[in-house]
Amino acid sequence: MSVSALPDADRPLSSGKRALILGTAAVAACGAGAWGGRWWLTRGAVEGEEAKLLTASFEAMDGKLTPMSTWKGKTLIVNFWATWCGPCREEMPEFVKAQGEFAAKGLQFVGIAIDRRAPVERFAKELTINYPILLGDAAWLEAVKTMGNPQGVLPFTLVLSPTSEVMLRRVGKLKYSEIAAIFT
Repeated sequence: MSVSALPDADRPLSSGKRALILGTAAVAACGAGAWGGRWWLTRGAVEGEEAKLLTASFEAMDGKLTPMSTWKGKTLIVNFWATWCGPCREEMPEFVKAQGEFAAKGLQFVGIAIDRRAPVERFAKELTINYPILLGDAAWLEAVKTMGNPQGVLPFTLVLSPTSEVMLRRVGKLKYSEIAAIFT
C-alpha cells in the first residue's frame, strides 16, 4: 500500500505539522507552568488584608510618621524591598522611570524598606529615587504573607487602584512593561 493510499489517521505527519503540534504543546505547557507558578507564589492571599497596609503609618526618611492614606485616590504601587535584596535593587531603576513618566496620570510609588535607615538613605541617594521611601520593620514580612506573599520574601509589590482594590500582587521583580500596561 502506498503512503497516499493510507487513511489520514495512519499517514505520517509532515515535519511542519509535527513542529506545529510540538510548538503548540510547548506553549500550552509554558502557559500552564507560568500560571501555576504565579498561583503557587501568591496563594494564601486573604481578600481585604491589604487594608492593614492602607491604614498603617511608616517612618519617612525625614523621620516623620507618614500614613499610607496620604496617597488615597491614586494608583498606588507599594513595593516592599531591602538594600541587601539583589532583585529589589535591579527593579528600582524601572520604578524611578515609571514614577517620572506616569505621575501625571495618577501613579504613586511608595517603597517600604525592610532595612536599616543608613543603607536605605545611601541607596536612595545613589539611585536618585523620585518617590517616597518609608521604613518598615521585619514584622511586615509576616503581615504580607496574607496579602499574597506566603513566603514573606522580597521584593513584594502590591498595585492598588484609586479605590484601593488590588490590581496586581507580585512576588519577585515587577517589570516596567507591566506598569506601563496599566497606564496605556
